[in-house]
Amino acid sequence: MKEKLIQELGAGRIKMNEPLSAHVYMKVGGPADFYYEAQNAKELEMVVHLAIKEKIPCTLIGNGANVLVSDRGVRGLVVQNQSKNIKFLPYNFVEVDSGVDNADLILAAKNRSLTGMERLLKVPGTIGGAIYMNAGDTGRKDFFGDLVTWVEVINTKGDTKKLRKEDCDFSYRSSRFQKTGEVILRVRIELKKATKEELETAAKDILLRKAHHPAGATIGSTFKNPTSDYAGRLIEQCGLKGKRIGGAKISEKHANFIINEGDATASDVKALIDLMKMTVRDKFNINLEEEVRYVGDW
Repeated sequence: MKEKLIQELGAGRIKMNEPLSAHVYMKVGGPADFYYEAQNAKELEMVVHLAIKEKIPCTLIGNGANVLVSDRGVRGLVVQNQSKNIKFLPYNFVEVDSGVDNADLILAAKNRSLTGMERLLKVPGTIGGAIYMNAGDTGRKDFFGDLVTWVEVINTKGDTKKLRKEDCDFSYRSSRFQKTGEVILRVRIELKKATKEELETAAKDILLRKAHHPAGATIGSTFKNPTSDYAGRLIEQCGLKGKRIGGAKISEKHANFIINEGDATASDVKALIDLMKMTVRDKFNINLEEEVRYVGDW
């Protein structure tokens, strides 16, 4: 595997035993056997096709939000997707590479007086992650999938195809991509024209409602909200705010967030997640479902 990767991708581009804690928001996790940064869409397609052809286990990450990497690390190849192209088209359509940071697209749309991207304010991550998780504004039920026209993917056989929105199975924090193993390359979305005042009102609305989200090294929201309730409220009612295991702590600001206080391990974080699930199940008979994506050998 090593020789093939170096031959195809270049000795200077492949890193071995790269600590993934340096590449994820939570700042925890062990090493990748092999690590490669795909700097554009062409490189992303090339490395995915190589992994499929050579049957190399391949894990794709964006900027490492919503990801919990095992302390044991990740076997095979980890690819960090840094494809960054944004193409504005007539009639308010935009084609976006999956590696584009949410904040960059929000700003680019705002500068062209286009609204719709505000639903991803304070959602760390990339557009690929927003598609995969159908991220968005839970309070207003405005999700990224609502904006989608098509998604271009590479399937597990190595074929490139475009999927219409109705084929993506978007629902609350869910999409087909969580089941199919398809690699998301790019997406076309449709936004709307707006005045400066409308843009500012939309942004202020969501920022005000998300002001209680904690900053710092976190995986974001730990759990999906169960039907007719909020995960954070349930965890808080269990008296778990501020609970620590090792270097990880349940946020005192919002109980659905776990903070790395500086020296947490992935095992510390996972132990807190398990405690939160067990305590809520015992007290309320509700099974919380994680938003976080587990990566590596668990």
